[in-house]
Amino acid sequence: MVPDLLSATRIGSLELRNRIAMAPMGVELAEADGVVREPLVRYYEERARGGLGLIITENTAAMYPRGANSAHEIAVSSDDYLPGLSTLAERVHRHGAKIAIQLAHHGKVGRLDTLQGREIVMPSLPREQGGPTGPLDLSREEMGLMARAAGGGPPKIRVATVDDIAELVEGFASAAERAQRAGFDGVELHAAHGYIFSEFLSPAWNFREDEYGGAVENRARFLCETLRACKDRTGGGFPVWCRLDAKEFGTPGGIQLEDAKRTAELAQEAGADAISVSAYANPLGAGFTEGPIVHHEAGFAELAAGIKSRVSVPVIVAGRIEPEVGDRLVREGRADLIAMGRKLLADPELPAKLAEGRPEAIRPCIYCYVCVAQPFFDRRVKCAVNPVLGREDELADTACSPTSPKRRVLVVGGGPAGMEAARVAATRGHEVVLCEKESQLGGTLRIAALSYPPNGELLRFLEGQVRALPIEVRLGTEVDEATIREVAPEVVIAAVGATRERPAIPGGDSAHVLDGDDLRRILSGEPGAPALPPLARAAIGVGRALGLTRDPARLRAASRLYMPVGRRVAIVGGGLVGIELGEFLVARRRAVTVLEEGPVMALEMAHPRRWRVLHELREAGVQLLEGARVLAIDGPVLRYETKDGEAEIQADTVVIATGLQGNPAGIARLEAAGVPVRAVGDGSGVGYIEGAIHEGFRAALEL
Repeated sequence: MVPDLLSATRIGSLELRNRIAMAPMGVELAEADGVVREPLVRYYEERARGGLGLIITENTAAMYPRGANSAHEIAVSSDDYLPGLSTLAERVHRHGAKIAIQLAHHGKVGRLDTLQGREIVMPSLPREQGGPTGPLDLSREEMGLMARAAGGGPPKIRVATVDDIAELVEGFASAAERAQRAGFDGVELHAAHGYIFSEFLSPAWNFREDEYGGAVENRARFLCETLRACKDRTGGGFPVWCRLDAKEFGTPGGIQLEDAKRTAELAQEAGADAISVSAYANPLGAGFTEGPIVHHEAGFAELAAGIKSRVSVPVIVAGRIEPEVGDRLVREGRADLIAMGRKLLADPELPAKLAEGRPEAIRPCIYCYVCVAQPFFDRRVKCAVNPVLGREDELADTACSPTSPKRRVLVVGGGPAGMEAARVAATRGHEVVLCEKESQLGGTLRIAALSYPPNGELLRFLEGQVRALPIEVRLGTEVDEATIREVAPEVVIAAVGATRERPAIPGGDSAHVLDGDDLRRILSGEPGAPALPPLARAAIGVGRALGLTRDPARLRAASRLYMPVGRRVAIVGGGLVGIELGEFLVARRRAVTVLEEGPVMALEMAHPRRWRVLHELREAGVQLLEGARVLAIDGPVLRYETKDGEAEIQADTVVIATGLQGNPAGIARLEAAGVPVRAVGDGSGVGYIEGAIHEGFRAALEL
């Protein structure tokens, strides 16, 4: 299916079984002393076991603690760290994968230097760069956590002297030699993302007038000297390469592609065995999702192709690349290795499943940014769809191992919590019956899949797993005491979903006022949908007859042609549900206003995803009203108040996106049957996809 992506290749003397690399991602699993221990070893070992060709570690502090971004960064600055590093390399090698260590010094973002009172070393004193171009969209709590992680105060900056540069070169060369002795297969110098090398490379940060500033050849001198030193110290044949920013987005005077092409040429001349391509932008705000974490698919592919046109060594590219796209990039000669990060957090077995011809079994990343949000707060990594991530040493074996005694389990509710609970329970050998009151699985994930396509991939995966496993599925089944007596379970997992209570707004019962359940029923043609005009009823009927309403992807496409809502839509509630609905509607040419009583929209989203979607909504002309309380709905007029007083907007359709709450009554009805009940998902308190998946997983694991 992806033969070119799975073909063997090499970087210098390093032979790789395929062209899938694990992109370096900070996971904060090392202890606060930089030592590699079992949790981190097992995290990487599971990705090696999953069939990767190459693992590139998270950024590792070459001169730890100096230049480190966190106390939880891997250290390689003395032989004291060799035992853990050697164990890591050996355990990865057991499974046929290779591992390179990414060496870094974080320069201006060396948070640990600030925390511990050291000076920050930079090529020059910084000049005004500006901040985020729009609102920060962070809660007070988030800002406080970020400030503490960053050191709690302004850094003390020192301009690097020539002696400082020589010391840095020596520190990296020593670290490279130590990594070689530890058994690593290569070294990547992190010369991107605003760290020390990229600060020298960037004309927006390097204002030096000596041999390390000015023309690109001078700005690249420090990197090239370090490449040569690392090659010399490791004997010449040991693979060493660098990661470069091909572009600094939104940075006046920053790195442009032509600069990066020339730097790549110079790096190759200095001995680099490969070039890894990335990009960078202001890390606060929507720029973070342009680079280094790119939101748009294959966002760095053209940049990588440009650099590949100028070098003869392999080019590695990351940036939300699907396997089929990566296969094409390799086949067309636009890149040599495809680096994946978030995808391999969601499913470490991705390469093996591709090789086995089972792409449908790959657990998808939904690009919710939960994983990459954690380092902002100096917290260990987590994943919304993979509860094992970061706890591989505790859970990786247990989650897929048969258990004893086997139990008969009734799962009530076929939303994400219920499907995940059924999946894990069946995998572990329990006898599972899954009952869903609707005519199809998915629950609220169906409407979430309609508004945000990656959620549709998760729905597809969970449905596929439920079908593939020995799970008895009963659709259109409302579970009561009689059902429980008939199924005779030993335990009930209640994934009954949330309830919705509309706020008491005068005029809220008008025909043009809908809530999320109404919208789902209308679009899917379910019973109980609000009355529609004849033309709308006919359109929905045709959609049902054609099967469009059962497939979120097809329904999403059809909804671009017809939507049973007015041209002007007001969404009451700017949480995750309201904002994703706003995305959906603005793409269907609706004029959208979102009203949120709180001070920040979409607090349930991880903040990088929040930055991206709010930025795009503002760019699309959506009116986002924070601190806005709705007073009344009077026909097409919606009145609201803010701290500035009362105001009104015109709305043909009003959608209420608030009022979700737990479902204690639904859980109590199941408990009345006298069988032990474990409540999971939104029924026990709204936790959205992450809460649903994690609770369903834990409930099944604890049977």
